[in-house]
Amino acid sequence: MKPFNRRVFLSTVAVAGGSLTLGGRIGPRCLADPQPGGTPAPTAVATSPSNAPIVVVAPAVSADVDPRAPAWIYVVEILRRAGVFFELLPPAELPQLFRRPKCVVLLAGNLPLGTAEREALTKWVKQGGALIGVGGVSSLAEVFGVSGETPLSEGWMKVVATDHPVTSNLRSSLHVFGGYALTRGKGTVLAEVASGKQGAQGGAVLENRFGEGRAIVLGPDLLFSIVHIQQGRPVFQDGYPPPDESAPINEGILKAEDGLVLDWQRDRTPLPPDNKPVFLEPISDELRELVLRSVFYLAREQGIALPLLWYWPRGLKAVGHISHDSDGNDPQKAAALLEVMNRCQIKSTWCIIYPGGYPRDFYRKLAEQGFEIALHYDARTGGKQTSWSKENFLFQHQWLLQEAGLNELAGNKNHFTRWEGRLDLYRWCEAAGLLYDQSRGPSKQGTIGFPLGGSQPYVPLDDEAASPRFFRVFQVNMLTQDLVVVCPGEYGKPLLDSARRHHGVAHFLFHPAHIQKPGVADTLAALVDYGLSQDMEWWTNEQICRWELQRRAVESRFFPDGSVALHAPRPVREATILVLNPAQGPRPIAINGQAVKTEPWTLYGFAFQGLKVDLTGEVHVRMS
Repeated sequence: MKPFNRRVFLSTVAVAGGSLTLGGRIGPRCLADPQPGGTPAPTAVATSPSNAPIVVVAPAVSADVDPRAPAWIYVVEILRRAGVFFELLPPAELPQLFRRPKCVVLLAGNLPLGTAEREALTKWVKQGGALIGVGGVSSLAEVFGVSGETPLSEGWMKVVATDHPVTSNLRSSLHVFGGYALTRGKGTVLAEVASGKQGAQGGAVLENRFGEGRAIVLGPDLLFSIVHIQQGRPVFQDGYPPPDESAPINEGILKAEDGLVLDWQRDRTPLPPDNKPVFLEPISDELRELVLRSVFYLAREQGIALPLLWYWPRGLKAVGHISHDSDGNDPQKAAALLEVMNRCQIKSTWCIIYPGGYPRDFYRKLAEQGFEIALHYDARTGGKQTSWSKENFLFQHQWLLQEAGLNELAGNKNHFTRWEGRLDLYRWCEAAGLLYDQSRGPSKQGTIGFPLGGSQPYVPLDDEAASPRFFRVFQVNMLTQDLVVVCPGEYGKPLLDSARRHHGVAHFLFHPAHIQKPGVADTLAALVDYGLSQDMEWWTNEQICRWELQRRAVESRFFPDGSVALHAPRPVREATILVLNPAQGPRPIAINGQAVKTEPWTLYGFAFQGLKVDLTGEVHVRMS
């Protein structure tokens, strides 16, 4: 195993664009500074223990020890996206747990802990601590109430404790990759896992009372599973289509779906009115939530009034997004679509394809009216400057800047969701200084929905690097192209509902080329109205990612009494702070010494108190 270097590890974690607890941000201006012309952010530095209520143990583990280990650091991205404030603790510092306030410890992966570290955790839980294991028991089988474990290659979890807070109301197939099927000892099985008649099967989620403490183990490797579903296999050949020919992805064009790892039979759902199968449930979202639910459950049982920073401003339940790919660059159809969008009174993202483009005054009109202009990288056509290469990507990026008269672009979506390799495109986006990509989504009716992850805007992981790092790029998945044209318009509502249920982004693509076809404009307008009726707003993709950057940049300092000081380097307006209700019931909350009135809030079945606040400078939250 490679030696654990705390300073290097913290710097690696910080590269993603700012941790909610480590402080500081690093990266190009488009990532670090929401406003142009800002001062580049400082590099994050290691901090002394902050008394954070959530402690993550995620040491660097060599792929030689476990080939899935490079993905374990992804726990940082899961917590950061959820607005959870946490602290990273090296295994050697686990004895500090006896000298700090109550907390929940999360082991990220099946960790090769030393004897002293295992003894410290065992004693700490026995005396009343709360422990979560992900991807295995980390040689703490007794603590987790497990008597044995069998390696798991691939499987599906099945909830058996349907009324338990950790496992209730899950809808997806819970497809997982790696980790272990567990044999129950003294623990209680909340979910099982099976991989077929000859594969591993046993417990997937177990809860155990150990001495005065409590432990939960998630046997399958949820961290690797999330990364694997989101980032997929390397694409160097056509993918394998389903036996029912409902998704002919083997058409000779390399694209994002060719790397999907989900199952055609078990992970799709027939969707009315035509009952064609689609990836209706965002599996990776629910795997994220299993980690979060375990944290919330143990924090509640420990009496911890855990604070979170809610996903969206103004208490929005989710956000909708509509993008347009300018295939054909027909000015008349573009004008017709712009008229429809202005009638809907929302802003969208226009992805412009090379060559040709629109007249210069149309770009000016888009910018003046608050629409976003992004790149629609063409590597499908296969010409000298329209084939798959970093050189062509950067060329088309520079072309669009000049074509549209812009100083910078925020993002990109690949024409026909073209994709090769696995992570190359993210490196190209970094080289161009782009904030996001949104190429990962369906090109066929049979892959509509969530074939490549969930609804969360996320930071991809470079798990191919010698030291895994987070890219300085967001990914926002697409749900479907052109309702009415590619699939029935009725698909819109249930797809939006799935994204809303997980508080993510409902991203729909409407091409200008199709806007004048019968029913398309009316379906788009009805979808917008439905989203607004569901407490959602419709944003450009740049708005989504800029907000996420500002929210993630909030730093925290916890005090022994459980209060927290939140510092926002840039104002985060109309934010919502949630405070978990401990098992004993809600506690009074004060902001900067003044008692405040809160509203009840439910997240993943757990009761919180919510309060809306402008985070400017430092805000002190007392929960007692």
